[in-house]
Amino acid sequence: MRPAGLRALAAICAPAAVIAVGLLSPSTAAAEENAPEPDPISAASTLTGVTPSVLTPDSDGLTLTGTVRNTGDAPLQEVRAMIRLSGNRVESRSEIREIGTDEELYWGSRPGDGLDDVADTLEPGQGETFTVTITNEQLGFDTSGVYVVGIDILASPPGSGDRERVTTSRTVVPWIESPDELPAVPVAMLWPLAARPALLPDDTLTDETLAEQLGADQPLSAVLEAAADAPVTWAVDPDLLDTVSVLADGYRVVSPEGPIDGTQANADAALAWRERFDEVTQDHDVWMMPYALPDVGALEEHDPPLATELTQQSLAAADAAAERLPSATGGVAWLDDGSVTDEVLTTLADAGARTVVVPSGAVQPTDDADADAEDDGGSGGDGEGGALGEITAGDHTLRVVSADAGLSSAIADAAAHDDPTAGAADLQQRWIAETAMVALAAAGDDTEPPLLVAAPPVRWRPADPIPQSLVAAWTSSTWVEPVGLTDRIDTVDAPEVSAAPSEGTTVLPEANVAATAQLRDDATQYATLLADPEDVTTALDHATLRSASTGWRDRPDTGVSYARGIGDGLTRRVEQVSINVPESVTLSSRTGSFPLTVTNELPEAVNVRLEVQSENPDRLRISEVETQEMGPGEQKLVEVTAQAAANGRVPIEVQLTTDDGRPIGHPVATVVNATEYGTIGWVIVGGAGALFLGAIVRRTLRNRRPRRRPRRGSEPPEPPAPSAPSAGGVLDELPAEARPTQEAAR
Repeated sequence: MRPAGLRALAAICAPAAVIAVGLLSPSTAAAEENAPEPDPISAASTLTGVTPSVLTPDSDGLTLTGTVRNTGDAPLQEVRAMIRLSGNRVESRSEIREIGTDEELYWGSRPGDGLDDVADTLEPGQGETFTVTITNEQLGFDTSGVYVVGIDILASPPGSGDRERVTTSRTVVPWIESPDELPAVPVAMLWPLAARPALLPDDTLTDETLAEQLGADQPLSAVLEAAADAPVTWAVDPDLLDTVSVLADGYRVVSPEGPIDGTQANADAALAWRERFDEVTQDHDVWMMPYALPDVGALEEHDPPLATELTQQSLAAADAAAERLPSATGGVAWLDDGSVTDEVLTTLADAGARTVVVPSGAVQPTDDADADAEDDGGSGGDGEGGALGEITAGDHTLRVVSADAGLSSAIADAAAHDDPTAGAADLQQRWIAETAMVALAAAGDDTEPPLLVAAPPVRWRPADPIPQSLVAAWTSSTWVEPVGLTDRIDTVDAPEVSAAPSEGTTVLPEANVAATAQLRDDATQYATLLADPEDVTTALDHATLRSASTGWRDRPDTGVSYARGIGDGLTRRVEQVSINVPESVTLSSRTGSFPLTVTNELPEAVNVRLEVQSENPDRLRISEVETQEMGPGEQKLVEVTAQAAANGRVPIEVQLTTDDGRPIGHPVATVVNATEYGTIGWVIVGGAGALFLGAIVRRTLRNRRPRRRPRRGSEPPEPPAPSAPSAGGVLDELPAEARPTQEAAR
């Protein structure tokens, strides 16, 4: 029997428990309804090897290797790699570029054969390799052409036994029945060497990015070595060579504390790179591109006169650099889509360009017959223009080199790939497939294959093994004939083409053009200030070209800072030449002079002039001041001659200028007190002297007259007081306003 107290407590607690259960139950139910779904499984895969790169009837089969990585938050179970292929031939070269992004294009199917069980489980972030092989019979290809093959990655979520496709990697592979019977496709390779500007006019570097890319196994060394024995046409920015030379001689880098010395290791690497460059290019064609590659399109859009000036300077600097190499030529420009306009081409031609490299599609044939021939498959059925053309630009004719879209985009995509090994494999297959389609089209039409020109991005930085893969694909394909460009341009007749600019190309903003224009003015002012500007003019011209470089397109603010930083430094130097002007000066005669103090605190000799402007030239005329040459640290008094037409105060403005009239600093105002007291004083003094002399003569004559005897009984008169030999008495008789001042008397 329960005690009465417990029964009472139970009676109280029971309703409370019921209420509590009622309150808690909805929360529990809601928690179950809102439970998150399991994380979806995801993965990324790449193909790192295709063996063989070209299939023939004698091939043992196809082997694809690659990697798969779990990119989700849940484990992947029962991971498997399986072959996916399409039995339909690729119809056009443009489709090759779309295979990697368009799953609806030649998607194909899994034949059921050719698989690799990669792993029982892949944890999040974990990666694994795979290798899948399929025989020729299982592939089923029997007609020459290009086919799409790839790998599906299948896996199951945790707790599920059903595999699903989580990712696919695809590429292209040619199947050629008789590779040796295909006609040779001539392919030329432009091999650019360029960098974002980093050199300042005093040979200090803005950073060490370039220095670090010159070492062994670094991108610029890889680019140089990969093509060392290949018949490429080198396309070189002379600014890169200048910067490397500065690095090799021992360099300094900008820092918040001031310039600091660079590392000896980087200097040694730069020296080795330059020596290797000279050795590699000794017997190869070298095209010198415009110095620092100014953005002519942006300059032409925002400041046409500046575009003309800088284009001339950049091409002249390229010609000068070409003279220092045995096999180099200048007069070559490299443009992108949006810059290929009639205005830009005319500016280049007027400045001395003879050849211009443009992307595919930036020009088009002007003759209908030529256009029809191109559309009929001259480049593999894509309707792309030929590699060479001629275009009329103003009063000149330019030879046009049109880079092939397929080959060039394959290089660009590979260089941008996160996995260099995968990028190299994709580059190899796309190059072989693109050239195979051109050869097959020419064989089918019984025509000669057209020239193709490949052009990597100007400032590409491919990692190993991408450049090596590119050279191998170019030089080892049975149906590809590597050729040079210079001989072709000089000997092959080219059709007439016209510009076909595309929209949307990024060019430098107007702010960069304005900063370049200001730097040009600052540089010109400083150079004309110096008595011997030869040592700095070239350095400042090159810095101005760098400030307008296409290398700033992805970092325009940095380009503006580069230009303004140099300009501010030049302004500070110019301000070290100054003039000291008093608050007022006085002319003591109608024509007189007054001195002004000029100070040169620069360590260089300068030529300066004084431009003095009278507010009222009718009352005060200022003579021209000759140019003054001043040595380093010299201070000089410069005499300014003025002629006053009337008395009074006349404001003047003094401006210190360079020899050609460019202002140095701000004008300084002062006042000239013009007076004729000096002339009047001498007139007054002369008149007073004449009066004084006359008084003396009169007294002398009076003293010589015979004296009358005084009458007897009268007192003789008092003798007169002697006259003081001072002019004061005489001058006291003059009106007060006629009295000369002490200054006039002088």
